[in-house]
Amino acid sequence: MRQPSDPPLVSVVIPTYNRSGLLRLAIESVLTQTYPAIEIIVVDDGSSDDTPTVAAAFAPRITYIRQTNRGGAAARNTGLQAARGAYINVLDDDDLMLPTKIEQQVRVLERRPEIGLVHCGYYMISQAGRKLEKVSFLPDGTLEELIVLNPIWSGAPLMRRECVERVGGYRPLVVEDWDLWLRISLAGYAFACVQEPLGAYRMTAGSIMSNVARVERDSMAMLDDLFADPALPAPVQARRNDAYGTTCLWLSWRYYHSHQWEAAQRCLERALSFIPQLNNDDMFLVNLLVEGAFGAYITDPLGFVEGMLAHLPPSVRRLERYAAYMRGQTHLGVALRLYGRGQIGEAQNHLRQALALQPTLLNQPDAFVNRMRHFATRQPDLDPERFVETVLQHLPAEARSLFRLRATLVSAARFAAAFDDYHAGRRHRVIPHLATALRYDPSGLLNRGVVAIAVKSLPAFLGRQLTTGR
Repeated sequence: MRQPSDPPLVSVVIPTYNRSGLLRLAIESVLTQTYPAIEIIVVDDGSSDDTPTVAAAFAPRITYIRQTNRGGAAARNTGLQAARGAYINVLDDDDLMLPTKIEQQVRVLERRPEIGLVHCGYYMISQAGRKLEKVSFLPDGTLEELIVLNPIWSGAPLMRRECVERVGGYRPLVVEDWDLWLRISLAGYAFACVQEPLGAYRMTAGSIMSNVARVERDSMAMLDDLFADPALPAPVQARRNDAYGTTCLWLSWRYYHSHQWEAAQRCLERALSFIPQLNNDDMFLVNLLVEGAFGAYITDPLGFVEGMLAHLPPSVRRLERYAAYMRGQTHLGVALRLYGRGQIGEAQNHLRQALALQPTLLNQPDAFVNRMRHFATRQPDLDPERFVETVLQHLPAEARSLFRLRATLVSAARFAAAFDDYHAGRRHRVIPHLATALRYDPSGLLNRGVVAIAVKSLPAFLGRQLTTGR
């Protein structure tokens, strides 16, 4: 029996199939957790590689269960049935936990009994393990938010056992994680998010998500089931068109990426039929389509945009006249991504091409500022201000006039860093960020969010000053 002073047991379930090399890394990432009370359950869904040997090397620190191949949902549910913990985390065999993940999330669940699931920020990493992008500033995840867009990485949630048991575990869908989050939310449980990146989602070639037709079938079936539920609250029912439209837009990006042109056109047409307002503002729609080129799974954003331009559905062929703008914005995004990765020469070449296609960046620089702000918060290894300085110190000659934007960009970067540190619990660092940001842009004082985090962070800042003398 658990004593009141004992930490609650956390069960980490790792379903696996023929990924013995990556499985080893996933298990090790759980074994290095700072939280002291964890059981690890590895469910081998009929692997034909050396997974049993890899699992045996970790005995007795893990529980290993082998079953005939029945699919990911069945493997997850087998692990859930074996789990003994009060809290449960399901981690895919190619993903990773950072050391304090479980500790930080347990702290939230213990402090806030109304929360049924707490997720977190995370990194997207390449198949080889290189960090590609930081994902944070996520919504907690109300039902109205989740039904329109799933922002939660599959390995992020730490869930109360009762939540998962009440809704019956996983269903056999490609989008089984999103489906589970929606059913837990519909059952009345609130969600929370630790904004700090606490894990890593690996982008692997040939994953189940690459079968876009199956993803479409399962996503539509899930939404159909949900909206047919008479218990669905009226405000959520009111988001029906947004839910289907956003999902169809995301599917169109997936189809464009895999060169399935007819399916891409069909999904884009459906998105526009569900959200006709998108057709009322060409520039908004153009920027939305360009944004699709920067999904972490897309390795060639420029090729993506070229394929899209060559295969626009008939109803939006008029957007072809924005081709130079779309190409310019894509080159700009690629340049900023490369600056963040330290590939300066390539970044400069793409920025030159962006300026050649879109010379207005020099005298109407709002687009440049907005893209810089967007990419500054996504850099995995650079804080926002260092990213801004890296770009500005390495502008090609053709773009030197953009250096005049330094005050605006540093201010935006410092505001971003302040919010990042606030949500990550580093509140003693918020006030210095805001002081620098406000020196460049005093209008930030009119922002209620800025004032709120300043007030809430001041005690931590003053406490650090008294403790350290600086």
